[in-house]
Amino acid sequence: MAVLEDKATEAQKMAVIANAGMAIKVIKPEQSAEDCVAEARESIESGKALAGWKKLVS
Repeated sequence: MAVLEDKATEAQKMAVIANAGMAIKVIKPEQSAEDCVAEARESIESGKALAGWKKLVS
């Protein structure tokens, strides 16, 4: 939650972004790993990931 709420350390954020990027790669194998990581970063930094999480648990 700290990463989604932008309260995590940079190392924590990078670990979550890397893992999320590889999860995206699994569902989008045609996309490069770099693009998948960029997509994960954008989702977290824009707040989309947090909004999605809140929607999922509500």
